[in-house]
Amino acid sequence: MSSIVMLFVGDGWGKSAAALGYATRSAGRGWSTLVVQFLKGSAWNTADSTAGRRLGIEWPSFTRSLTWAQGDPVRLAGEAWTVASDAMVSAQYGLIVLDEITHAVASGWLDERAVVSGIAARAPETSVIMTGRGATRRVRSVADTITRFDRVKHAGKKGILG
Repeated sequence: MSSIVMLFVGDGWGKSAAALGYATRSAGRGWSTLVVQFLKGSAWNTADSTAGRRLGIEWPSFTRSLTWAQGDPVRLAGEAWTVASDAMVSAQYGLIVLDEITHAVASGWLDERAVVSGIAARAPETSVIMTGRGATRRVRSVADTITRFDRVKHAGKKGILG
């Protein structure tokens, strides 16, 4: 299996949902799959994490609420990065989703060079998907595929988004 690094960026909604769709595919193929969220705590997307765990996706939680609402987001992001970076070199995972990692880098919670070098040093069989509104030039450089999500029209938090 050859691996790839994908980056989903932009102001439009759906970046995390697309990454989680790939995580579902990964689990369906029997690959070990890990989702690490850098902004959203366990109370934020319980439907996503519950469904993912039922499929066998590993989904650690580092806070109950939103990371930026916590007293020490640097510590929380560091804990999440430790789990992610250890997993990337372990050769245990077919896919690792780094949800909102670009925000953690942009906010200074994670060192940009450490993130880029950690992704570049991943096990050859481990694919990575990063998400977030924007990404630095260095973060973009490690991606094989970059997809931009633009908000053209949005109904707000209604229906399945609520």
